[in-house]
Amino acid sequence: MSRDDEVEELTGPYGPFTLAERAIQRLWAAGEVRGPLPALSGALIEVVRPGAWNRGAGPDFLGAELRVDGARTRGDVEIHLRCGDWEAHGHGTDPAYESVVLHAVLLPDLRPVRTSSGRVPEAALLLPHLPRDLEDLAEEDALLELRGRAHAVARRLREDGEDVADRLRKQAAARFVRKAAHASARLKERGWVAACHALVVESLGSGGNRAPMSELAADLTPESMTLIGLDAVYMRKCGRWRLRGLRPSGHPYRRLAQYLDLNRTHPAWRESLLRWADRPHASVNAARRELHQEVLAHALPEGRADTVAVDALLPLLHATGRPFERPWMEWPPGNRPDEVEEARRLLGLPARASNWEVQGLLGLMRETSAA
Repeated sequence: MSRDDEVEELTGPYGPFTLAERAIQRLWAAGEVRGPLPALSGALIEVVRPGAWNRGAGPDFLGAELRVDGARTRGDVEIHLRCGDWEAHGHGTDPAYESVVLHAVLLPDLRPVRTSSGRVPEAALLLPHLPRDLEDLAEEDALLELRGRAHAVARRLREDGEDVADRLRKQAAARFVRKAAHASARLKERGWVAACHALVVESLGSGGNRAPMSELAADLTPESMTLIGLDAVYMRKCGRWRLRGLRPSGHPYRRLAQYLDLNRTHPAWRESLLRWADRPHASVNAARRELHQEVLAHALPEGRADTVAVDALLPLLHATGRPFERPWMEWPPGNRPDEVEEARRLLGLPARASNWEVQGLLGLMRETSAA
């Protein structure tokens, strides 16, 4: 793993997630971190220019321009997830880091560091000053890193010698365990009705909108959402929505409209879900048709309804003690990135996808992006 690809396993309100250092570097490079940042020394730091992103050896950003208590300073910036990475990476004895004027650290436990000459650069904590939720950043970074991974993953699967289907099923099973554990924690914390509400609303957030969706679910019950209406619900997170690059079908206004429609037309859908889960079904396809019709009342388009099923409903039902891993594996996967479809094509998988294929490929793609 290169130094740029340093990753940290964190726990957030949606469960565990992995954040790469490059995600914070991207944010810095885009000029989205401007400050003022309170430095460890007591100074206030403003970012005038973030500097040139250095993908090779040496500091992360070269020739940055900062204001330190109003005085302009030019030099290099080094970004780390944790303060201890400065010494762990040997920067304190490397003359290439002599021009660092700011050591910017994501996570708390900030302390002074020294360059090879003994100079102490300014140090500042980034976490309170990021314009986006960490999990949104991790999600965006993961999707960006999926680009171009289809060929690498297909080649890796062919070269490993293991049966492709077995490998993908193992990856998918591991992802299901994590999803079910997260659902179980939500269930214990909030109870059945609120857990259904939270997990479904979160799963409707895409393109970096999961955090504001989650905040809405925490702030408003399904009944209060229906009472105040779609426009008022949407405007509660005005300025928090990330709309750039979203397809019309993924717009949070449209997704919220679909959820409110579900709660208006079938307010007892959570109770219907339990009855559906306890009833025998002739096949996964039959179970799916009944879920779309009897539980979700056709309020969501088919692809989105399947995504809600595999990301929220089936793991949540499994957390209640009902065995839903096998249906989850065989369920249609719903919406998925184009790179996954390209990998499936390269591997010669059937045109009709099962969830275990897609989940397994997502897991392998993210492994490959960190390798």
